[in-house]
Amino acid sequence: MTRLSLILMLVALMFVSAGIVFAQDEVEAPTVDAAEESAGTEDIDTMGVGATIKGEIIDTSTEQKPIEDVTVKIVNSADGQEYIVTTDKDGIYEKTGLPAGRYTISVSKEGYGDRFGKSKVVAAGGEIFDRIKMREKDNIISFFKKFGFVFYPLAICSVVALTFIIERLFTFVRSRSRIGTEQFIASIADSLRKENIMEAVSTCEEAGGPLANVLKAGLLRYSQAQIEERDITKEEIQEAIEEASLLEIPELERNLPVLGTVAVVSPLFGLLGTVTGMITAFTTIALEGTGDPQQLAGGISQALLTTAGGLTVAIPCLIFFQLFDSWVNRHMVEISQVSTEIVNQLIVGEANA
Repeated sequence: MTRLSLILMLVALMFVSAGIVFAQDEVEAPTVDAAEESAGTEDIDTMGVGATIKGEIIDTSTEQKPIEDVTVKIVNSADGQEYIVTTDKDGIYEKTGLPAGRYTISVSKEGYGDRFGKSKVVAAGGEIFDRIKMREKDNIISFFKKFGFVFYPLAICSVVALTFIIERLFTFVRSRSRIGTEQFIASIADSLRKENIMEAVSTCEEAGGPLANVLKAGLLRYSQAQIEERDITKEEIQEAIEEASLLEIPELERNLPVLGTVAVVSPLFGLLGTVTGMITAFTTIALEGTGDPQQLAGGISQALLTTAGGLTVAIPCLIFFQLFDSWVNRHMVEISQVSTEIVNQLIVGEANA
């Protein structure tokens, strides 16, 4: 009995020992497995979050050449986080490990036009590929080459317009009276009231300008009649004034027809360039189709560039032509009114004498 009890106690002890060992194995094994599982889960999550944005940067030429060393800025629209990458020799850029979300892609490089705000959405663990075209900035030579053969007449028109605008401005500034018009007329009238013709002539020489030169001619004709001690008629004085006007007014109007012609012809040259450019563009469509809409749009924009060039030349020409023409008309009206007033005053003075 005692022996049986001992045997049962040993068996029970063995089961307890085995249970403790088994229990320990169950507790320790999950700890190792949990660590490994946790590490594996972390790797999987990281891979899931790590989205990729990559793409290619090419130029807008027919060959679509890749552009190296382009700065690509990828901005997370949610938190504003920026990621900067550059393209390799094949024009390829790539950014990995990005959180899922919406991103704004901007590219820039010296010598090329910047591209801003291209929006893309990438999912967790996803990948997107984007191709972006950049246009090389124009220098003076490449810009004017786009005009084609129309560049030469437009260049001539622009040089002619600039030359005669400056020349006319200088002429009108030089023709301004050195004395104010009202002060000048008052001084002439005062001299005539005192019957001092030579003082009035001196005032005209001091003032200068078309009005003074015209009045000076009339006063000298009147003074000559006084020296010759003969009567002078109103028509004779007016004739002297008109002869002087025929010398002064054409000087003010000189080269204005050239500006008017340039203002009319320049848009026509621009339109000619646009028409020929559109003919070339549609001929290309007929032969090769519309495989590259961007290239087709670029050709049309270059054709329209000639119209813009023609208008750029014509608009200042038209503005200055109208300005100069109004100045000439103002001088003509001023000469007519003042000369009539002075002639009447001379004739009245002659009659009173």
